[in-house]
Amino acid sequence: MMLHSKAQQHTHSSGTTVSLALMSGLQKRFEKVGFIKPVGQQHIPVMNSQGKEIRVDKDTQVMKEFFSLGHIEYADMSPVIIPKGYTSRYIDSEINSDAQVEAIRRSFAAQSESSDVVLVEGTGHVGVGSIVELSNAKAAALLGADVVLVTNGGLGKAFDEL
Repeated sequence: MMLHSKAQQHTHSSGTTVSLALMSGLQKRFEKVGFIKPVGQQHIPVMNSQGKEIRVDKDTQVMKEFFSLGHIEYADMSPVIIPKGYTSRYIDSEINSDAQVEAIRRSFAAQSESSDVVLVEGTGHVGVGSIVELSNAKAAALLGADVVLVTNGGLGKAFDEL
């Protein structure tokens, strides 16, 4: 199985645009392409395959609908979302780090079984998720993902951010 991962340095640095392009290219080469955003920051309500409303990262809805990813479940595309108050609950030990890790691994495993390749998209700024011990780097390491770093232009700035 081949895996591409993308980590962004900043929000609005075109990371999702790169993921859209990668998904388009992957679908030309593979019959079934999966998509996961292990940690999502901006979430929306969607209906899962059982007709139940769940919340997922907004980018997963775009990917699932635009690329007709009917072979994978919404819940497996967006295993951890960080809504308002999540970080405080994590710091107060109301949210378990192991449970987050298990959710990501379980979602990725489910997609790996039903997909030829899985595209993994990082979330926003590289620091998003670090307080809850799920930075883009940690998520990529958990999944053994290769990383494509997307950053703003300018050699000095990009090098400094890296």
